[in-house]
Amino acid sequence: WPLQEMLDRLLLDEDQFGPIVYDTVTLPYFPLLMTLFMLNLGYLDIFAKEMQEKDNIGDAYLPGDCFWDPLNMLEGAPPSMKRNMQERELFNGRVAMLAVAAYFFEEVTSGVPIVSMDANQLLFVPAYEIPPIQEWLDAQFSPTFNN
Repeated sequence: WPLQEMLDRLLLDEDQFGPIVYDTVTLPYFPLLMTLFMLNLGYLDIFAKEMQEKDNIGDAYLPGDCFWDPLNMLEGAPPSMKRNMQERELFNGRVAMLAVAAYFFEEVTSGVPIVSMDANQLLFVPAYEIPPIQEWLDAQFSPTFNN
């Protein structure tokens, strides 16, 4: 939803823009996009089930195992290493879910859109637009003329 709030800030009037949590006017593009993502995930689950039946994997199949390692980075690795990497991915996903819950809580308690808060400037603004980083980049890469 932060992307939706950023798009709303660009395309809607100032009096129409606000936190999505409080059911303000918003454009429907991202909910439609998320619906498309959910439909694609459902298709992948059906496809993975067909792969399980076709390859006769049986109980060795793990939910979400379809295309887990598309680049074959763990090809030839022992099963314990693959399992360890899958556990790390699960942990990272859970941390991301907690971060989104923190965004939601912050927006509900403050009543300000998450993308408009000064504390979140590092998250929703390109790094080169942040004044301290801009100063550092200027100091590192600006042309110096020695006369």
